[in-house]
Amino acid sequence: MQTRIAVKIKGHINTLVLGLSLSLLSAPSIAQSVPSDLLDLSIEDLFAAEIADTLSEVTKSNLGEPNRWRLQYRFLKAEFGDYGDGTRKLSNDEVLFSPGTEARTDKNFPVVPTTISQEVHAIVASYNFKRNIQVMISATYVKQSTDHISIIPGYDFFTINSSGIGDVSVIGSYDYNSSVDTSWQFGIGVSLPTGSIDKQGDTPRAPGLQQLPYTMQVGSGTYDMPVNIAYTRTQSHFNWGGELAAKIRFGKNDRDYRLGDRVMFTGWIRFKSFQWVKPSLKLTFEHSDNIHGMDRELLVPAIFPYPAPVTNPKLFGGQQANIILGLRFPLKSARQSVDLEIGKPIYQSLNGPQTRENIFFGVKFNLNL
Repeated sequence: MQTRIAVKIKGHINTLVLGLSLSLLSAPSIAQSVPSDLLDLSIEDLFAAEIADTLSEVTKSNLGEPNRWRLQYRFLKAEFGDYGDGTRKLSNDEVLFSPGTEARTDKNFPVVPTTISQEVHAIVASYNFKRNIQVMISATYVKQSTDHISIIPGYDFFTINSSGIGDVSVIGSYDYNSSVDTSWQFGIGVSLPTGSIDKQGDTPRAPGLQQLPYTMQVGSGTYDMPVNIAYTRTQSHFNWGGELAAKIRFGKNDRDYRLGDRVMFTGWIRFKSFQWVKPSLKLTFEHSDNIHGMDRELLVPAIFPYPAPVTNPKLFGGQQANIILGLRFPLKSARQSVDLEIGKPIYQSLNGPQTRENIFFGVKFNLNL
């Protein structure tokens, strides 16, 4: 009876994943992002596939006594540069408005970010109330820097920096029908708006300090809901799995906007033939909406009110596929490990012009208590 129910549930989930993936492929056209987006789906990915994978290695041998606590430090860095509009690549000069040689349009701007660098430091703690019920909390610190070029006198080349505590996420997870070699995991949680959306800096928009664009803020300003469904399978020489994760935004923040909803499908495999290292390969497909509403302090009183592409809420979102290579190094026992990851987009279709993601790096230190 339980087997028939499990098969039915898995069939419904497979249908959901397939249908959602097909709908994403036909959705309107994720490179340019805010720092909270950099970590959002990575945290859900960590909580589902990563934890299920770790459980298969260190707790499935003794199903009655799981590791109660799991701690992790995670560092992520992403770099964005050059521009894209749909799938077409653009140079910085094509996006920068040149008075006297071309007309001003909604596709060129007097101020253009050239390189965006975003870093996220995260402390993640999870607790197993039972073997199949877990709760995770993550706290983040965000640091970022953006280089610019412009046609504004005195601001030919300039850099803006911002940093601070990001949003805090709390997620609960339930393992359904987990066995020694198979795990289905369902997660739901809440993201708390603890990160600032009021960061200021010196920009060409006006003298003194002004409100910084969406990409320079360290939080979302809204209560959001992360959800996921993950499947993990343990084989003799490798583990593999898939996951569907989403971040659903609610309402608008104090600046009258909300970030776009995000959905990501991930497939991964980790090999364990070697004791000293466990290589992995991950493929992701991600869709993000543009920003809803707008921060009116970012506008200028002109026919074209957006001084830079990062101030236009419609120039966010799109679709992106990534390939991610990873190495896990066990330390002393399977209870401690270090993960290294490097990823690069292999496809981007953007609501542009907006900056394209070039590459990202990740380091994780895992400790199971």
